[in-house]
Amino acid sequence: MNKNKTRDQIEGKYKWDLSVLYASDDTWEEDYRKVEKGLPQLLEFKGSLADPRKLGQFMQFYINHSIVRENLYVYAYVRFFEDTRNAVYEEMKGRIELLASKISAQTVFIKKELSSLSQDDIDTMISENSHLAGYRFFLESYARYNPHILSEETETVLAELEIALKKPDDIFSAYNNNNISFGEFEHKEEIIRLSHARYVQLLESPDRALRQKAFDYYYRPYLQNIDVLANTYAANVLANIKMAKVRNYSSMLEMSLFPDYVPTTVFTNLIEVAKENIDVISEFNALKQEELGIEELHFYDNYVPLVREVDKKYSYEEAIELVRTALEPLGAEYLKKYDSTVCAGVIDVFESPGKRSGAFSWGSYASRGLIFLNYTEKFSDVSTFAHEFGHCLHRDYSIENQPYIYYQNPIFLAEIASAFNEALLFDHMSKIAESREEKKFFLYHSMKRIEATFYRQTMFANFERDIHEMAESGKVLMAKSITGVYRKNLEAYLGKGMVIDEQLNYEWARIPHFYNAFYVYKYATSLSAAIALSQRVTSGEEGAVEDYLTFLGRGSHKEPLEILKDAGIDLSGKEPYAVTVDKFRKLLKEYKAL
Repeated sequence: MNKNKTRDQIEGKYKWDLSVLYASDDTWEEDYRKVEKGLPQLLEFKGSLADPRKLGQFMQFYINHSIVRENLYVYAYVRFFEDTRNAVYEEMKGRIELLASKISAQTVFIKKELSSLSQDDIDTMISENSHLAGYRFFLESYARYNPHILSEETETVLAELEIALKKPDDIFSAYNNNNISFGEFEHKEEIIRLSHARYVQLLESPDRALRQKAFDYYYRPYLQNIDVLANTYAANVLANIKMAKVRNYSSMLEMSLFPDYVPTTVFTNLIEVAKENIDVISEFNALKQEELGIEELHFYDNYVPLVREVDKKYSYEEAIELVRTALEPLGAEYLKKYDSTVCAGVIDVFESPGKRSGAFSWGSYASRGLIFLNYTEKFSDVSTFAHEFGHCLHRDYSIENQPYIYYQNPIFLAEIASAFNEALLFDHMSKIAESREEKKFFLYHSMKRIEATFYRQTMFANFERDIHEMAESGKVLMAKSITGVYRKNLEAYLGKGMVIDEQLNYEWARIPHFYNAFYVYKYATSLSAAIALSQRVTSGEEGAVEDYLTFLGRGSHKEPLEILKDAGIDLSGKEPYAVTVDKFRKLLKEYKAL
């Protein structure tokens, strides 16, 4: 393990080679100048996109320009993430952000002109210029926005206002990441200084008094600033609602789901299935209470492992082999791509001073998928590795099978491949467990994953819907009313046997995802789709592997729900959510039987 090593001290084989993006900063600068010079050329197409010949020329230039711009963006960001103290890459990141914003503001005519095309217009242009046939879904996806596109002048103003409209999120992030102070408290003659990361660790402590104190102190700054946080969140919600109204959507929910072609019934079905099956959460609560040996189960008890973490460390090389074995049900083709990616120099493995925390997978069409880790040899890092590899190969399959305009996986589908890999990993780990306790550990964490991703994220989504509907009906959003709505959702989703302490009522004030409205429900739908897909594969269902690998390469060439249907999963109904609940029940039964 490379803990405390500087980036220069870490072996090259554990660092990504970003020459897949740019050979040097100088080549980045060359492309930056090309993209700058390309903007006037883009503007020359203004007013001509209804002409099939001009549209064909525009599409070729627009795609080439976009591919380079994306490459610039990714390179600047990932270089910055290597060491967030590096002023050179911070400046490069800022420059490409400003250039991208400028291009967006000056090219609103593209959205306006393409959205004005009718289905007949598109058919006629394709008949006159057959080269446009490959762009049909792209053009139709713009055309469906026609009722929601405003005048060019208004669209320009809105594009210029985008940064200002995101300020509530920036304000919250500045407070929550940089300015918040949790204070300190004494416990058993030790001074405990809280942070977000430290709080998460303390919630897993076997010392209940310590957990309770940490819980109390953690929520104090949110409660002390609750009016400011309420107004900040309310500003975000009201801006959402105003934008939805200006763009002629019936609600903010409809506007949020529109880009993914998702009807609101998908959202409501998810909520209904979760609420109809809260009994399994109540049963899980009873199990926790019994195994922890406590008279009352409080939320600060919810993250204490019922089974001690497996006392094992997994080297990075062991993680590679473990995940590879877990993914064997996907067959030789997938494993060949897995092996190729491991050896391709696209994974940045270990933490180092200044490196951004967390993990992600990113990349560009001009390169291939990248994986960013902060690997520390815990099993959770093995799981994260599997998760990010799912994202990475999802991107690579799409790049291999789709043109640029269709390669990016819509957010509605993007979390499925990562959750799929985790599902296979946890199933594999529970099967190869060397002891009863080890098996219980993996079963328990599989249940916690469903609880946290399916039930908890659905609760968050339900709260968002309630708050937006409340504001849309003209009711005032203030600390008391927002907190009241959150309390009702806690009572609906936490199940019987969970004591809801006063502090938890203010949990809404610390959730960053609420500033990206109606995003979190996708975690729940993605997990459900992943579990259903993985069960098709592991059960040996005929065609399941082929369907899944085809799904990985579909990108965004058609509606997301249709892409999933082709893979054998219909998220327009309730069945995949029921499969997730059924999986939870089986895990719980298996755990209790041990």
